[in-house]
Amino acid sequence: MSCALCDSDNLDLISTKDAKSNVPLNVVFCSHCGLVQQETIPTQEELRQYYSHEYRVEYKSTCSPKSKHVFRAAASALKRLAFLNSMESVSFGKLLDVGAGGGEFVYLAGRAGYDAEGIEPNVGYSDYAREEYGCRIEQGELYQITGQYDVITMFHVMEHLPSPLAAFQRAFESLNENGLFFVEVPWIESNDASPNNIFFKAHLFYFAVATLAACASQWFDVERVDTTSNLRVLFRRKLTPGELQLPDEQQVRAIRARLDAKGWGEYLVQGGGIWGPLRKTARAIAESSVRNQSGRRILDDAFLKRAG
Repeated sequence: MSCALCDSDNLDLISTKDAKSNVPLNVVFCSHCGLVQQETIPTQEELRQYYSHEYRVEYKSTCSPKSKHVFRAAASALKRLAFLNSMESVSFGKLLDVGAGGGEFVYLAGRAGYDAEGIEPNVGYSDYAREEYGCRIEQGELYQITGQYDVITMFHVMEHLPSPLAAFQRAFESLNENGLFFVEVPWIESNDASPNNIFFKAHLFYFAVATLAACASQWFDVERVDTTSNLRVLFRRKLTPGELQLPDEQQVRAIRARLDAKGWGEYLVQGGGIWGPLRKTARAIAESSVRNQSGRRILDDAFLKRAG
């Protein structure tokens, strides 16, 4: 067993169970580069089977999006579009959303002016996207894409893949010159996650700003970073591949210090966890307003409200 970023075997065990199921799950911290990952990474074939048929049912208890899922996805998609479009140099060209889910981002990106399409491993969700929105979404994975794009987006996908380095290389190969790669992942340095709700079977890697940038460093430069809650990074494709740039010792120590500092006091006070029940109630009330509405209507209403 070695680190997927730097190949070091200097790994410290930091967790031994899955937060959702309490089954054994060893998670390790690389003392050389700061990457956090599962001790044992599943094979590509094991992951393909899991995400094509099992993952959505296990984590969302459904084979296709419910109205509340579409409502949440619409809000997230519009925020992501605003972040992407805040770049003065962004081009409204060909966009590929990898791990497109039910197609909400692809549909709204199309309405915003992109020539948007997607790829999604889950059968039920990709079928839903095509039938409900008429989106160009194929059932498949990152490694199966064949086109060339101006923008590639990947929201909460990188942490599920068996090799972040291979994923960044594949994105580099699939982007046009000067293309953008927009990645969003859970942020391991955040203070708004319950200490008992961090490590899961489905998440193979846990990224800090420095380790995500390091995984991309051979093929991309960092354009913009947002850590409001999750970690959002907009990467710019390099003209030619460069050298791997690992986090320095100070960055590695800072990541470990953040992991060690996580606790209930920080989560409840600084992370706002104490307000969690109120936020859940408010969200449930908002979601009740779209119950029984079609996905397309939910997305169209959200888009027009934001435009207005």
